[in-house]
Amino acid sequence: MKRLLLGAIALISVILGIGSYVFSKKAPTPEAVISFIKENPERASFHYIRNGKVEAASHSEQMMPLASAVKTILAIEYAKQSAEGKINPKESIPLKELEKYYLPDLDGGAHPAWRKAIEQSGAAKNDAVPLEEVAKGMIQYSSNANTEYLIEKLGRDRLKQVLGELGLRHHEPIYPFVSSLLLPYEIMSSDYRGVSDKEALPKVKEKMRSMSAEEWRGYAWRIHEKLSKDASGSYKKQAQIEKWYDGELDKMNSDRFPAATAKEYAELMQKINSRSYFSKEVQQYLHPVMEGIMQNPANQQWLVHAGKKGGSTAYILTDAMYATDKQGAKTELAVFFNDLQSKESDELTAVLNEFELLLLRDEKFRQKVIEELKQK
Repeated sequence: MKRLLLGAIALISVILGIGSYVFSKKAPTPEAVISFIKENPERASFHYIRNGKVEAASHSEQMMPLASAVKTILAIEYAKQSAEGKINPKESIPLKELEKYYLPDLDGGAHPAWRKAIEQSGAAKNDAVPLEEVAKGMIQYSSNANTEYLIEKLGRDRLKQVLGELGLRHHEPIYPFVSSLLLPYEIMSSDYRGVSDKEALPKVKEKMRSMSAEEWRGYAWRIHEKLSKDASGSYKKQAQIEKWYDGELDKMNSDRFPAATAKEYAELMQKINSRSYFSKEVQQYLHPVMEGIMQNPANQQWLVHAGKKGGSTAYILTDAMYATDKQGAKTELAVFFNDLQSKESDELTAVLNEFELLLLRDEKFRQKVIEELKQK
């Protein structure tokens, strides 16, 4: 399957070191990000803060689907509950508990990559890992299975409350968006028993299109509950998602992601980067999860701390990051793209890291961004 829903944006090793826009036939450059943002206001949103001042913003208050960038909220709630003693970061979590939520070939290889990494590092012992490693895998590898497990662990009510506590007034509710991939199966098994998938699927898609956001999320929560109790994996086997999941369903799920604004996510990065918004106890658990990029010695040479979380689907590309360099300069930004064509997605992904790196380190490029993407 071609990079279906919820593909991850991998860790940056050197950070951090249908539309109107047509890319050049030449290899894309970081300037392509600027051009795309300018020429596609309905499909791009950008908010850039440096040393406490909003230096550039383009349509940064429009709602945009977040993809895996939303996992930042779960990381914060994990840290808050750890600091409060509600959960234990050292608790041993059986890997089989995480596998309940794993849907093969629908996460860009993120979960298998995390599994391989923890096995090589020795973090996995007796087929279990510390809860802290589950949270790191969610952010640093973008494991969707880990995300669904943490949704269950942290609690539905807390995921509602934390949005308000963080001042995210425009953020849509968080729900088990991986579970929602099985929504067509739920409809087929309840409304179209005995009908072939080929015959039922068009009707299922019609019903899904007409669903309200509340109905969609309700289905996702019910499926999530079934997965949480499915120790044998029989529910996923019966669903046989590989037989009927297609690009049209992928686009539907992509469009239904929790949405928020680039402005609020840049401000959220600013809260983390400040080292004063959260208590020291919360920071103790948050920073190891969010700042995997600081493990790279090249980043340690010029950064005091930095973290980021992005995400992608075949149609969405998002990234939110923060950094404080050794000269004391603080940077926070969020850049969200939606309704991308395949080539647009590939080329923006190819240059987004360099775009961010130049914003952090190149004064001439920084001024170009500020001039061309003045706050709107």
